[in-house]
Amino acid sequence: MDKFIEREIWGNLISQINQKQITILLGPRQVGKTTLILHLIEYLKKNGQSVKNIFYYNLDDIDLRTQIKRDFRFLQKDLELKTGQSLDQLKEKLYLFIDEGQKAPALFDLLKIFYDQDLLIKIFVSGSSSLRIRDQTAETLSGRASYQYLSSLRFSEAVGSKDSLYEHLEKMPAEGDLKKLASFGFRNKNEFDRVLRKMLFLGGLPQVFTANQEEGLLSLNNFLTTYLDKDIKDIGAKVNLETFHLSFKFLAEYTANLFNFSKIAQDVGAKRESLYRYFELLEKTLVLQTISPFTFPELKNIFKSKKLFFFDAGVVNRLRGFINWEELEKSDFLGCAFENFIFQNFFSRVLNDIKRPSIYYFRDYQNHEIDLIYQRGEKIIPIEISYSNAITKTKLRNFLKFFSLCPRVESGLIFYLGEVQSFSLAQRKVFALPYFLV
Repeated sequence: MDKFIEREIWGNLISQINQKQITILLGPRQVGKTTLILHLIEYLKKNGQSVKNIFYYNLDDIDLRTQIKRDFRFLQKDLELKTGQSLDQLKEKLYLFIDEGQKAPALFDLLKIFYDQDLLIKIFVSGSSSLRIRDQTAETLSGRASYQYLSSLRFSEAVGSKDSLYEHLEKMPAEGDLKKLASFGFRNKNEFDRVLRKMLFLGGLPQVFTANQEEGLLSLNNFLTTYLDKDIKDIGAKVNLETFHLSFKFLAEYTANLFNFSKIAQDVGAKRESLYRYFELLEKTLVLQTISPFTFPELKNIFKSKKLFFFDAGVVNRLRGFINWEELEKSDFLGCAFENFIFQNFFSRVLNDIKRPSIYYFRDYQNHEIDLIYQRGEKIIPIEISYSNAITKTKLRNFLKFFSLCPRVESGLIFYLGEVQSFSLAQRKVFALPYFLV
């Protein structure tokens, strides 16, 4: 079993064990879904569940997929053969784990039958493609499934810290309390900065993060190969792989920036419709995320393109050709890499947040910009990001502009490399916080 790094989603999965809903664990390839499932199985064993009641099927197994394709009820028959009884006559609860569920879409119809018959079975399904699983479950498991999302490692998971501002975001603590929250990070600042540099360069795929640099680069190369050769082919997408890979590389140039389909299509030499299809595949296989602009009805002179982020810094850096931290550090891309890092740490929390907030950005034609905007109902929090130890006047000017456009905003945030501090702007507070509180 892979080395286990405790994931903050673990508690959510444990709480799902006794719930009827089918638990679906989604995340890009190699973020640790299988490792989590295997540890859930070990957890059940350690907490008194008999091995004979736990069943694990990995649909990476082509023979298993063939059996399911030939016989819709193969899984049911296999379970009944192994338990020695009909599933509607079960006396003890079964725990059914299905890994890489997107590779056998027809299976979801059978899971629907299991659920609707109220069988004594708790079902967990993992998948590295939201494209098939979300489409399939929207049709067959509506109201029957609970989704959990797993991302690359968060910084807090990598360093074993529980300190994050996210839970306090909608009701900001006083500056003194923020300093207390940051105290552990500052006591371990040298180590935290080392981990930050590693994650900005190699990213947070567990297998990459726990390896040395050479092994990590090889794993990232392997990810790109398996993504193209397996994930795209497995979901049945008909694409020109050479042009797709070139588009993938070009999109990496727009990380943490606005992008234009027509320009990229021209640079790649592909039709705009083809590029849009490639982009859709990248987004629906959870490799890319985009956010829309925060708009004001009365304001016309703002950018309306979407802003692009990658799920993992290491993947971006391999696409861009960086082979060590020093190359990244000297490049103009470092600030974008840091913004992508903050976004992914933040967005991974949003995905599993029961409050379901939305994330936007703001940019106008007078060079005012807010990197991220958190919104839930009337609660709006502008967030700036800076790979710097100092807060520039430009950053503060951006907040003043946004406050003038959106008077109901109560405060703002800046994630950067420096100490906890606050600024008073237009009767509001802007809190500058160290990156490790994201």
